[in-house]
Amino acid sequence: MPATDKTYRYSAASGFLANAEEARLSLASDCGVSPSTSGRFLSARVLYPDVTAKGLRAVSETVAARYYVPPAMLTRILREADPVATVSPGAVRFEGFSACCSVYARMDLMPGALDVSHASNGTTNVDFGADLRGALANVGREAEFHLDIEVDGVGITRDAKTIVERKVPLPLRWIRGFSEVQVVQAQMRPFFHLPRVAAQRFLRALPRGKDDSVQWVSASGGVARLSSRLVEGAVMLRGGHRLRILETMISRSNGLEVFSAPATGASAWSLDFGSQRFWLVLNAEPWRGFSGDGGTLSGLAASSVNAVAAVRAQLNWQDRIDIATLASATGLDADTVESALAELAARGLVGFDLGQGGYFHRVLPFDLAPLDELNPRLKAAQALCDTGAVTLGQSAASVMSRDVVHTVERDGDGWRCTCAWFAKHGRQRGPCKHVLAVEMQLERSACVKTN
Repeated sequence: MPATDKTYRYSAASGFLANAEEARLSLASDCGVSPSTSGRFLSARVLYPDVTAKGLRAVSETVAARYYVPPAMLTRILREADPVATVSPGAVRFEGFSACCSVYARMDLMPGALDVSHASNGTTNVDFGADLRGALANVGREAEFHLDIEVDGVGITRDAKTIVERKVPLPLRWIRGFSEVQVVQAQMRPFFHLPRVAAQRFLRALPRGKDDSVQWVSASGGVARLSSRLVEGAVMLRGGHRLRILETMISRSNGLEVFSAPATGASAWSLDFGSQRFWLVLNAEPWRGFSGDGGTLSGLAASSVNAVAAVRAQLNWQDRIDIATLASATGLDADTVESALAELAARGLVGFDLGQGGYFHRVLPFDLAPLDELNPRLKAAQALCDTGAVTLGQSAASVMSRDVVHTVERDGDGWRCTCAWFAKHGRQRGPCKHVLAVEMQLERSACVKTN
């Protein structure tokens, strides 16, 4: 598996200090990212300590988890990475990806969750180890709890001058999964909501052990039902054991909201705490990482350099990026703005918030340059365009590939191709190289007409 070395460098280890009067969680930030001259991203008093502590613990546990292990990788388990924290004017977000790339977790702390004394816009990795997760399990509802994200390690029990380094081989598919899952969420819609008690019963009924069988979850009258057959309004659930992490948090929530993208089979499960939200996004199958879904490929194929640059210039740590506002500010149409945002998601510059129904600005603290080499479909589509293999027609296009002519046309749900790859995967794994080539050719033709 292609991987890149990531060295986390902290001025000290994160620490959790607790006494009879207060508890302070001091998360050390990657020293490679400097938020400001103060060396601090965030200093705040947590208003709902037990909820926040459980949410942060759950994000970290997801990052440390691998829900599927291919037999050939039993001796090559990668060390866990560190969660990513984003501080912006309207929210503090902690997000992470499981090592197998099939589960994405995020904890959103919105206005009302924190009493903020200092905040500096930025995104960074935070040091989050097993000992810290254990300490967070004991934070009570009435605790006086403070949260700091900082570079200089203030308030940590170790010497602030100590440099803690951890060299971790991050698989490039893990990094790409961070980008892909944003586009997957943008395709989702809400399916149903379960009140707290019904959600508790549903989670308790899930298999205790690993179970990769296909089940369908539906709700009627506020009660969840599991079925082995597809029923109207149901969400597909495979690998239901991946939801067990929600059980530790459900008792303090207002309920469980479920979203899904039927075309891909991915689903999102959200616990609502009022001023806080915890998100767990599952790919359709535990052994299928988001990194291979190809959801960002159409955006990369259809976007123009000028449009992406114009949209990127408007990003300023917005908690919700409004497409109509961007279209007005840039002079671009809404579809072009959406394509540009899809490319920016692929570059790690925006995430997607299902609760608000829009993208938010943040910058992943990874080197995303190698990702272009991990898009073989995109490179193959580029070659087809460059060699004149694409012929555009009024109602369909033809693509010559390996002496075979494939027909690409639109139907009610998007593009359809006559190739074997589309016959096998449909739209579950993003577009085939022939569809991408047509999208590229259409963009090129539009640019020629404009000029």
